[in-house]
Amino acid sequence: MIAVIATLHCTEENEEHLVSALKTLQFHSRQEEGCQRYDLLQRKVGKQSELILSELWDNEDSLEAHFNAGHFNRFTAQAEDIVENTEIRKFDVLEE
Repeated sequence: MIAVIATLHCTEENEEHLVSALKTLQFHSRQEEGCQRYDLLQRKVGKQSELILSELWDNEDSLEAHFNAGHFNRFTAQAEDIVENTEIRKFDVLEE
């Protein structure tokens, strides 16, 4: 399994728009084959919002399909002007 932690920052002015776009992305992503979890988290950091997507995918192929999905591409186009910075980290899940 593959875990992804995506961290996005935006200003207060853009928070509502970004949260709405992320909830739409979350809804569609949860329908994808290979998606085990797709959670949206939020916290305030001063005058910024930090939003985190915590994702769990079956394998690299399902994650790659997600990155190529239409709803993912629509989100990235929407987020381009409202996200201050993004960090995406990918991990292999160690199972016992």
